[in-house]
Amino acid sequence: MLYFKCKSNLDHEVFVKHKLSIFFLLTILLAAVFGGFVGDQVSAGGPSGDISEQLKNFTRVLQLASDNYAHPVSSEELIESAIRGMLHTLDPHSSYFDTRDYNRLQEEQQGKYYGLGITIRAVSPGSGRVVVVEPPAPGTPAYKAGLRAGDVITRIRREPIDDWETEEVISNLKGPKGSKVDITVERPGMVNLVEITVERDEIPMFAIQDAFLIRSHIGYIKINRFSDTTSDELEAALKKMDPSTSEGLILDLRGNPGGALNQAIRVTDQFLRKGQVIVSTRNRHGKESEYKAPNGSPYRYPMVVLIDRYSASASEIVSGALQDHDRALIVGETSFGKALVQTIYSLGDRKGLALTTGRYYTPSDRLIQRDYSGGFYEYYYNRKSEEAQSNGEVRLTDSGRKVYGGGGIAPDVKLTVETTKFQTMLNSLDVFFSYARKLIGGEVAVAENFKLPTGLSEFSETERKELMSSLVISDEILADFKNYLNSKSVIFAGEDFEKNIEFVKRRLKKEVFDSFFGAREGYKVAIEGDEQVQKAIELLPQAKALLERSEKPDKNVVATSARSN
Repeated sequence: MLYFKCKSNLDHEVFVKHKLSIFFLLTILLAAVFGGFVGDQVSAGGPSGDISEQLKNFTRVLQLASDNYAHPVSSEELIESAIRGMLHTLDPHSSYFDTRDYNRLQEEQQGKYYGLGITIRAVSPGSGRVVVVEPPAPGTPAYKAGLRAGDVITRIRREPIDDWETEEVISNLKGPKGSKVDITVERPGMVNLVEITVERDEIPMFAIQDAFLIRSHIGYIKINRFSDTTSDELEAALKKMDPSTSEGLILDLRGNPGGALNQAIRVTDQFLRKGQVIVSTRNRHGKESEYKAPNGSPYRYPMVVLIDRYSASASEIVSGALQDHDRALIVGETSFGKALVQTIYSLGDRKGLALTTGRYYTPSDRLIQRDYSGGFYEYYYNRKSEEAQSNGEVRLTDSGRKVYGGGGIAPDVKLTVETTKFQTMLNSLDVFFSYARKLIGGEVAVAENFKLPTGLSEFSETERKELMSSLVISDEILADFKNYLNSKSVIFAGEDFEKNIEFVKRRLKKEVFDSFFGAREGYKVAIEGDEQVQKAIELLPQAKALLERSEKPDKNVVATSARSN
C-alpha cells in the first residue's frame, strides 16, 4: 500500500490481514456511525441521518453484547472488530492498526528496532523453536554475545518456547535498549545446551541487503521495501558500483510490497532526467498533484527491472515511470496492481487508521489499480489471468510503445519461473537447512572441510576466497543427502532427484554459504540459478537499444501520448 499525507509522521505501507467482524450486526451499525464520523474529517459533506441517534444505537448494541453474550467478551475487541469490518466495506487497502500493527509499521518505516540483530525462522511449521539463519552482523548484540548461524533457540528466560507462535518469540526477543534477555540454544556439534545473555540495542532494518556486481561492471540491486532509508541506501550502493563505468544495472523489485511515496520518488529520481514526471495523484475532488524528478541523474547506463505479482504500490510507481520513459526494460510477471493512496490518521494510544484518499497515475496517465469489485478473496487470492487484467486503457511511452493500464504493470518481456513439485516439496520440508547444519557441524564424514571455522574475520581475503572455492557439493555429499531424505521418510522418485540435481546442489551450497559467509554470499549462490536474473543479464543489450531510442523520441508521439486512448 502507498501511504501519503501522513497525520502521524508515518509514510509507509504494510499488508494488513482483514478479518471479518465476529458480530456482523455491529459491523453494519459501526459502518454507518463511524463512516459518517470519518467523512466529516476528510470531506466537505456531512453524513445523512441523526449522528447522535446512530451513536446511541451503537452504544446500546455494544452494551448488550458486552453484558449478555454467551461468554465474556472485551469491549475493546468488539469495537476494533467492528472498525475492521467497516473498513472492509470500503476497499482492500483501508486498514486499522492496533498497537502491535502500529508499532511494526513504525519499525519498518523508520528502518530500525530494538533487539538482538538476528535473522530467524521457525525450525518447523507449528514449532516455537527458531533457528538463526545467518551469521549476526559484527557489532550487533547477537554478535557480541557469540550467537552463530545454525543456533536453535529453545528457551527464552529459561521458559520452553515449543508451543509459542513465531510472533510471540519475536516480541520476547525485542525490548528496550539496554535491557537484557536470557536465551538457551542448541548448537550444531555440541551436546550440551548453551546459555547466553544478550543486551538489546538499536538494530537497523536495511531496505537493501543485496547489492553487488553480478558481472564485471554489471550491477545488481534488490530493494525489499520503501522505508525512510531506501533512497539513501540506493545512492550508497550505486556509488560503490561507480555508475560512471557501469555497463548495466539489474534492479530487482520482486516481492516488494511498496512503502513510502516520497521514497518511490527519490528512488526513481536517481535514474531519470531532472524534470521528468514520476507520478501524479488525484483525490475524490479531482485535485491533482504531479511529482517530477527533482535532481535527476546524468548516468544513462542500460537497466532491467525485475517485477512479479507481489511487486506493488511504490514498486509499481518506480517500474511504471521507468517503463513510460523507456529508461528500463521491465522483465518478469505482471505486478500486483495497487494504485490507491492511503492517508495515515493517528487515533491515539499507538493505534492508527490507513484510509484511501486518492489514486496515483504513471507519467503516461495509466491507472495501475486492479478491479476489486468481485470481493477481497478474488482480489487477493484468485487473481484472473494477466491478459484479462487490463481495463482497455492504452497509453504510449516516450518512444511510442504501447502500454496498458488497469491491471498492474505488464512486463516488456514476460518470464514466469516454474517450480517443480519436487522442488516445492523439499523447500516446504526445510531439509536443506537442517542438512547444512549437519555439514557445518562436522557430522557428515564425506565433507570434513565443511566444518564451520571459529571466526572468518581471522582469514585474509585470499584465504576466504580459497575457502569459498573449496566448499563444493560433491557426488558423495549428494548421495549422503539422498540417504538423509530417506531417513526423514521423504518420498521421492530417483529420477526426480536426478532431474533436479543442479537445484539441490545450489540450495545446499546457499545454506552453507549463509552460515559461513553471511546472507549476501548465500544470495549470490542462489541467483546463479535464478532464471529471471540470468535472463535480465542477457537482455541488457535490448535495454540499451530502448534507452538510445528514447533519447530521440517522436515529439508528436510524446505530446499526445499522455491522454490518448
